[in-house]
Amino acid sequence: MVVDVNLKDLYLWLRNPMKHRKNLIKLSKYYYNKEGIVTDIYDLFKTLPVLNYSVNLNNDAIAYKKNKNAVDSFIRKINARKLARDTIFTQISEGVCVWYNRNNKYIQFLEPDQICIDYMVNGRWQVKFDLESFKGFTLENGLRQQIESAPDEVTLRKYLDYKSSKGERYIPLDINKTQVFKLRGSRNEPYSLPYCIPAVASILHRDLLEKTEKALADRVTNQIIIQKIGTIPSQDGKTQLPVSPDAQRGYHDNLKNLVQKKHDNHSPDSSSTAPLTIPSFINIEELKVNMNTFPKEVWERIERDIYKKLGYSMSLNMGGANGQSFGSSSINVEKIYSIIFYMLEDIEEALNYYMENIVTNASLNPTIRFSRSTILDKETGFKQAEALYLKGRGSLKDYVEAAGKDFDHWLAQVKYENEVLDLDSLPVHSTSFTQSNKDPGREKENKRTDSTDQNNSNNANDAPFPSNKN
Repeated sequence: MVVDVNLKDLYLWLRNPMKHRKNLIKLSKYYYNKEGIVTDIYDLFKTLPVLNYSVNLNNDAIAYKKNKNAVDSFIRKINARKLARDTIFTQISEGVCVWYNRNNKYIQFLEPDQICIDYMVNGRWQVKFDLESFKGFTLENGLRQQIESAPDEVTLRKYLDYKSSKGERYIPLDINKTQVFKLRGSRNEPYSLPYCIPAVASILHRDLLEKTEKALADRVTNQIIIQKIGTIPSQDGKTQLPVSPDAQRGYHDNLKNLVQKKHDNHSPDSSSTAPLTIPSFINIEELKVNMNTFPKEVWERIERDIYKKLGYSMSLNMGGANGQSFGSSSINVEKIYSIIFYMLEDIEEALNYYMENIVTNASLNPTIRFSRSTILDKETGFKQAEALYLKGRGSLKDYVEAAGKDFDHWLAQVKYENEVLDLDSLPVHSTSFTQSNKDPGREKENKRTDSTDQNNSNNANDAPFPSNKN
């Protein structure tokens, strides 16, 4: 849990980010729950792409149908669309996402505390499982369940050997079952930082301003009362006598008890009025509080810094802001597209690797491709798919999915309507869209008039127009 992180702590972590990676991940998750801007951009990355997909195999290869069924079954079981969304979100919120393939039935995400990545094998990261992640569990308190939910290579025997110093802490996982995804960092770095980390300093700065203003508001809400005790005049009024310490303490305690009772919501004596009797030589007044807060320009500057460091346009979040325009928001959303599509390429490559291990014939070359359309350009995507299908050789599947329909559901519904309900045999309603200009049920009458007879007899219709005369 992250508690009261300050700028000093943050700068210390950023000096060696890989050492403090787990703290930075906790900070990212904390601000995802607390900070609305971070919440919006994390959710935007997850929900922006439509993620329609198609799976292709070489249909000339041997045993195509059998392998096609196996690949389709794998994609359906792992729920490829949801898997892609969760992978994008995990990369953004944690910096790194690690898959573990559970017998081609489920893709498990390993937690940051469970993984250790030090080196590559043939260009692929070797993921090791950290048995220390079980340290909070015992045999009587969930240890067996944790080990059963861990990758297949992790066993109770290995954990007990590690606890008794007879085994290793890190268990290498099957490299053919794991996949490592990261957004930022160099090729030779196994880890990456959460997306929001560059903006955390500005967020902490704004939090400090908010705490300052809240403290001022508390001083107004919870008023500070000053009780001034003077001197007691003598009986002849010529001299002033000091008030005894016991009497001063009594006056102070009476006022304190009264104020506490007024602010105690659970007290049955809490009311709008509270009587207090004091001598004339005692004066009670409120402490004056200066309520000058930070100017508007300071808040706007910090807000802009947060958006800028997140690489997120204010107009995308709020529909418009000072200094924002449609052009700037369009450029910004294109930047977000490029990041999402970059991550989709890695996801496609990982799924292709798994599918290659499923098929029995290497020449099948199974591949999956997610669409590059998003919820912001649905209309453009539909027009493109429509133009390809109607004017060229576009895909019917792309055409249907660009309209927001699930192709398999649409195809099943069309077959049901045509083959079961036989809707094509039903008569079509007569409307302006279904009727032709010529009514087949009645020929138009050729009415003759005196003028038409005269024109026909004089061959007037054969006379040239003036414009045709030479």
